[in-house]
Amino acid sequence: MATITVYREYGAPLVGRMQVFVDGNRVAALRSEGSVDITIDGGQHTVRVALWPQASAPVELDLPADGRVTLRARVGLRANTFAALFRQRGKALDLDVVAGRPRIPAARTAHVDIRHV
Repeated sequence: MATITVYREYGAPLVGRMQVFVDGNRVAALRSEGSVDITIDGGQHTVRVALWPQASAPVELDLPADGRVTLRARVGLRANTFAALFRQRGKALDLDVVAGRPRIPAARTAHVDIRHV
């Protein structure tokens, strides 16, 4: 089983929940400084995040059966531009592969299992 960890950095807007999608399916919603550990079968997967009305560009992953990857999601300065709001909504949020796990308390980490058993 492989694990994808997605965490949301602290930042505005604090009220909205960032939606996490894996292979086109919504699997979690993250508050600011929240994270989710997603247990999934190894192989190729596409991850993206959305915070109405904006989204990130998709991140393509190829995970070995026992692989682990961490993605950082954030609302950067680019998300507040005219182009991000009206022309490039699908690329306005940042979603990057990072080294290591986030230092987020266990109480703020959700666990989701989407393996095909």
